[in-house]
Amino acid sequence: MKPLIQSPLEKTALVDKTILITGASSGLGRTLAYECANHGATVILNGTNIDALNQTYDHIMSMDNPEPAILELDLRKGEEHEFKAITNVIQANVGELHGLIHCATHISELGSIRHLRLTDWQDLMKVNVIAPALLTQSCEPLFEASGSGSVILTSDSHATTLDAYWGGYAISKSALNAYATLQSNEWKNEKPFRINVVTPGPINSPLRSKTHPGEERNQLRSMESLFPTYLYLMSDLSVEISGENFG
Repeated sequence: MKPLIQSPLEKTALVDKTILITGASSGLGRTLAYECANHGATVILNGTNIDALNQTYDHIMSMDNPEPAILELDLRKGEEHEFKAITNVIQANVGELHGLIHCATHISELGSIRHLRLTDWQDLMKVNVIAPALLTQSCEPLFEASGSGSVILTSDSHATTLDAYWGGYAISKSALNAYATLQSNEWKNEKPFRINVVTPGPINSPLRSKTHPGEERNQLRSMESLFPTYLYLMSDLSVEISGENFG
């Protein structure tokens, strides 16, 4: 695993880039949307809470950044035709796409694997593995049109440690890591696209408060500490980097 990037990027690092961000209604996805917009990007916001997405939109506009767009698609419930339609939706409303940052995450109640039901497995795999793969597939024609494409997937340290009682969540994130490696290998000799993984570790985020409710959150690293890594991987500075995991 490569270390996280520490050096901040210039405020113009993402000028003229359009980036789709999932999970942009709260947590890491929302803060990354703000940061990408602050660095010049036009961001496309995806999430399940339309009111929260509108708040994210309004905040970005209040900072005099490029006008964002909102993509309504519930990754847990989305059908194949809806994922395939994303290409046309983005082309019609935004015009181009240079990157995809996948922050949307589903986690079931932690506990023994034996207690997971079929619907639990389906939701975990749909949001954490299948949706990133289908979104990336849908974005490929847009990457080709823009001449570049960077995909960043957000994983979890439990994907490699596979600690007891992290169940289907850890398994789904492990599968996400495997997908990133395979996709990178397929693109290597075929297309000028790249895909990388960020494994945040313990950070002060809404997801962490859900899995560790009694923890002293102010003792954790901030979500902002991850910004240089995401921005670097989305910028032209990382055009030669693919198939890596930063954490």
